[in-house]
Amino acid sequence: MHDIFCMCVTAATEWIGVSKRSFGVCVTLLLGAVGQCILAGVIYLIRDWRLAQLTIASAYAVIVIYIWFIPESARWLLNRGRMEEAKQLMVKAAAINKRTVPASLLEEVSVKDTVNKEGIKTIFRSSLLTRYFFIVLLAWFSLNVSFYSLYLGMGNFGLSIFLIQLMYGAIEIPAILLNMWLLEVFGRRLLFIFTTLSGGLCSIVILAVSQGYPIALTALAVGARFFLIWSCSICGIFVQELFPTSVRQTATAFGNMSARAGGLVAPLLSILATYHWAIPTTVFSSLTLVSGVLGFLLPETRRKELPESADQAEGNRNVTSARKESVPYLTSTEL
Repeated sequence: MHDIFCMCVTAATEWIGVSKRSFGVCVTLLLGAVGQCILAGVIYLIRDWRLAQLTIASAYAVIVIYIWFIPESARWLLNRGRMEEAKQLMVKAAAINKRTVPASLLEEVSVKDTVNKEGIKTIFRSSLLTRYFFIVLLAWFSLNVSFYSLYLGMGNFGLSIFLIQLMYGAIEIPAILLNMWLLEVFGRRLLFIFTTLSGGLCSIVILAVSQGYPIALTALAVGARFFLIWSCSICGIFVQELFPTSVRQTATAFGNMSARAGGLVAPLLSILATYHWAIPTTVFSSLTLVSGVLGFLLPETRRKELPESADQAEGNRNVTSARKESVPYLTSTEL
């Protein structure tokens, strides 16, 4: 399931222009938040877990039908040297948007320069990209440990778990909607630091609230999830913009693997509550706070073209202006 999500985010990123890139990724995440709200209703109505699991899984049958109609990424095709297929897709995309493509646009792309089969080695050949890579991996791990731990602990907050699940899903919607707007105002780096540190602080403040105040505990948990989901959505955009096309999908996959590892660690961390109730919250809150501080080492990628090479990913990219974005749509569709 997360493999499908990973591919959806990458596809949305590589087909959408600079000015609307974050919007495309956030819409993908927004639909996931709506799904979280629906999940609460499904589980409330269907108490048999086998039937509930079958009902949820049946939605994936739809994907099997329409996935064959989703176009391949033109950037990926160019990176693999499959020029003619990329040209056809770009002309089709331009026609759908009622635009035209200049005859010389794709001819300027050198196949020799774009083909890159080194894979993940591209990241580790650069100390800067390696640093970015591990910071993002730690962030994804920490964020997932945190909100899965909050999931596992929601039975201890004193309110209905169905109500809390609904709030967990519903709070994602304003978080992602705010993200769509504020990412283009403040940029990725500043928002990532703010949301990650805020999520960690909300989580650790839970330790200061007595179990006799279920509303306060739930409010803090929901608030922590608000910031954690917000930060996680920024990570999803960040990883697309930090790494070159040849390893973008691979970096995203490793990020999701790190996130799943966080999900695996969360139940084990919860077991430590048998020794002291504060251990799990202290650990995952601290991890999140450390990730937020490390965010200062990441670059700003707002309004920059996606990197096609390691050299561009290391910072040698220009900020794209509105005028530059309009250049490809000139007068001719002949290729």
